[in-house]
Amino acid sequence: MIIDSHVHISYLKKKKSFFQIKDDLLLNMRQNKIDYSIVIPDNISNSQCADLQVVMDLIKNKSNLYMIGTIRIAQINKINLLEIEKLFQLKIIRGFKIFPGHDPIYPTDKRWHPVYKLCIKYDFPLIIHTGINVGNRKCARYNNPKHIIKIAKKYPKLKIIIAHYFWPKLDYCFSITNGFNNIYFDTSGLADPEVVKISGGIKKIKGILIKTIKRRAESVLFGTDWPMCNVKKHINLVNSLDITKEEKNKIFYKNSRHLFRLK
Repeated sequence: MIIDSHVHISYLKKKKSFFQIKDDLLLNMRQNKIDYSIVIPDNISNSQCADLQVVMDLIKNKSNLYMIGTIRIAQINKINLLEIEKLFQLKIIRGFKIFPGHDPIYPTDKRWHPVYKLCIKYDFPLIIHTGINVGNRKCARYNNPKHIIKIAKKYPKLKIIIAHYFWPKLDYCFSITNGFNNIYFDTSGLADPEVVKISGGIKKIKGILIKTIKRRAESVLFGTDWPMCNVKKHINLVNSLDITKEEKNKIFYKNSRHLFRLK
């Protein structure tokens, strides 16, 4: 079994409808033998990447697609928090994502804390976008793991997934998160040629993943960042690691199934 814990319904250069992209996703899943995918919406309404409401409409009848919730920090109020809680209660969303770096907002901003408490209450993870953006290295100051560990300390029951492993500073991210059993990592983007090159090469990527798995096998989840990144390359990355079959099974599906409370 394989669960892709990090995909989007979005297009790159060629504009498509979200219905077409959903069909592309399902086809890609069949081609790569992906059993389930977890769709992450954009936190703004736009024509390039589907937002929360659009994703809900697109996947409501698809038993192999799940989704994450998100909202812009300026939209956090009592009404929207009640709506998010309802989505958690109904298991329509299986976690929540914030985008520090895309947004100039730190994860330590107190306005996020009611959302963190909902994640804890309903036992769903918080996903945090990390790393540089192409052409903008300075944005990583907002998603530096030094901020994330503050949240992990304050909320030890909050399960936090660091997306993209704070590339290109993987060694730093590995080191600073040591000892936090409520911090997890997905592999999204780590097989992308540009990420590999800027992060120090494929040997470095593999080494960090192996060290992370050996430190705590439950802490790594398979994710791809499709359609930005190639699914097959990410599958090959995990399969190329010098780890046990059981550890690969944990990465490919067991850890995601547990964290997102899937069937």
